[in-house]
Amino acid sequence: MESSDCHTNPKPSFSLRQLSRLNQSIHMLLMVSIIALPCNMVLLTSPTVAQEIAHPSLNKNNKIIYVDPQDGDDEQLGKKSSPLQTITQALKIAPVGSTIQLANGTYSEKTGEKFPLVLDKQIIIQGNPQNQGYKTIIQGDGYFISPTGAGQNIAIAALKDAGSIIGITVTNNHSRGHGIWVESASPRIVNNTLTRNGNTGVSVNGKSSPLIENNYFYNNLGNGLLVYGTSQPQVIKNTFEQTGFGISLVQHAAAKITDNIFDGNRIGIILEGTSQATLRHNEVINSSEAGLTAIAQSHVDLGTDNEPGQNIFRSNHKLDIQNATNNEIVAVGTEVQGDTQGDISFEQGTFVTSKNSALKDLPPLPPLPPRRDLVQPTLPPVNPTEIEPAPANLPAPPPVIANSTGDKELVFSSPSGSSATSDVIPIPYPPTVSSSSAPVKYKVLVEVLDDGEADEVRSLYPEAFETILQGESWLQVGAFNNLAKAKQAEQNLVNLGFATYLLE
Repeated sequence: MESSDCHTNPKPSFSLRQLSRLNQSIHMLLMVSIIALPCNMVLLTSPTVAQEIAHPSLNKNNKIIYVDPQDGDDEQLGKKSSPLQTITQALKIAPVGSTIQLANGTYSEKTGEKFPLVLDKQIIIQGNPQNQGYKTIIQGDGYFISPTGAGQNIAIAALKDAGSIIGITVTNNHSRGHGIWVESASPRIVNNTLTRNGNTGVSVNGKSSPLIENNYFYNNLGNGLLVYGTSQPQVIKNTFEQTGFGISLVQHAAAKITDNIFDGNRIGIILEGTSQATLRHNEVINSSEAGLTAIAQSHVDLGTDNEPGQNIFRSNHKLDIQNATNNEIVAVGTEVQGDTQGDISFEQGTFVTSKNSALKDLPPLPPLPPRRDLVQPTLPPVNPTEIEPAPANLPAPPPVIANSTGDKELVFSSPSGSSATSDVIPIPYPPTVSSSSAPVKYKVLVEVLDDGEADEVRSLYPEAFETILQGESWLQVGAFNNLAKAKQAEQNLVNLGFATYLLE
């Protein structure tokens, strides 16, 4: 009967053939359309298939993903009523253009985070920008291999097309820990708190151009902001307080530094290498050493006739401005209340060389820092008692010409053809002068905890040797009669995460 119905009704059979051909045509058109799509669109959509199965409501129309470390669950959908638990999971499933909204709480390994957190596409990670992330805390550390800075320990990596980091607190307690590591990217880092990072709050590396605005850098042991390579950050309306070196610029970095407050740091701003900085409307106060220090071949613009600087330097304990370069610092419209050192031009046609604040008159540096394997970051001051003399067979280091002050120095230099590690922190090769140099005044010591760290130091300073201070083993890497050059060597090691001591 079914067969009879089929043979006596040819019209539906004809329609089915037409439908089949139509389906084939549509299928071919779809295939052609897919092939014609740009490859980046295919790459962006393909990985989300499995993710959308697990999170069927998450698609490019869902622009906000909610995360809560206490009440969230990574098996949920990331909605406001069903948040995820970890930023790690949110970063995996978040489409380009979305916002990861963080609830108050601490995000750490204990709550399931896997560090470092990697932000490499146009996504916003946001906590509470109104209070600079006071109760939205990301705390952790993980090993990251940087193309420009070798292995690093970091909490957040901002790479490639990284979007924005807004309204969070970032802490990395590792002795060499970086809070946010920016690698050849240009994210917006706005309204955050960077605190208690073992090395640096924000490190900017490679060829990066981030906006760093209205952040609070507090109590970071090495640097608040460290800028490497050829990076050119905009640094606007931040506060750097009690945080080692507020801003460090090295290599060929260039920064525009505007409307910031530097209060109670060791040094407010320090420049080395061939780095450059333009400062406008900043206040640099209460530094334990200098408000601003420029060494090597760096350049600083503190104000010009066409654009007065309107910076204020006051109550810095040793120097307001220290220029240890051969380049004059132009500081038209900048107010300086304390002593300065070096060649500084405060007015048009006026060239000032400070005479009342020579480096030899500076008070000694702070006491020996605590061992890095102790939890407590500070210890009562201790005074060095003795230092083991150099081995008799140690070759004398080559004396070199220092800056325009006429002083000479002794420094251990890295060999030619240096390793990738030495490329991170360049050490200028010194020209040779007569061996009748001035007496050594400053010795730079570095703490090493194992043979690997000792090898790393010797890759930069091949003739570094072991010495004993306060019953502990250190490496002496250099002997100097110029304080600025001694500080440069010390800062090179601090930037690599080592604990150092400058011995007079």
